Amino acid sequence: MRARSTVMAALVAVTGATALAAAPAATAAPAATAVLAADVPLAARGEGTSVVYFGSLRIDDGKTVTCLTASNPSGGDGRIRFTTDYKITPGVSYGVSAWETGKCSTYIEQTGRWSQSLGGVTVTPTAADVADGVYEVRVP
Repeated sequence: MRARSTVMAALVAVTGATALAAAPAATAAPAATAVLAADVPLAARGEGTSVVYFGSLRIDDGKTVTCLTASNPSGGDGRIRFTTDYKITPGVSYGVSAWETGKCSTYIEQTGRWSQSLGGVTVTPTAADVADGVYEVRVP
């Protein structure tokens, strides 16, 4: 036991007491996130002379595709605005598109065709973009 104390005393004398102090645990600050707010067209020209109406929002983050329907939408001027529970992380690229049905891309039995997109955008938000907790995407 005395030998161990002598070694520790020598180590402290050579390296200093701060070398033996436990380093503070490195903690990474969690990435700030924001909920996604969408501003989408109510209607758009579909194939041929058809007009398609908004039904759902498709979000692709490169790993997962999520399809959401609008809840508590507001709007005017031919647009629909709503906020989702979908979390947006800065630095991640998202493909966001509006679809005519409540199921995004799906086969519509009654019309014998696939649902159509009303348009979409790709966005990569920054930390400043999500700082207030809501990130708005506008689909032209």
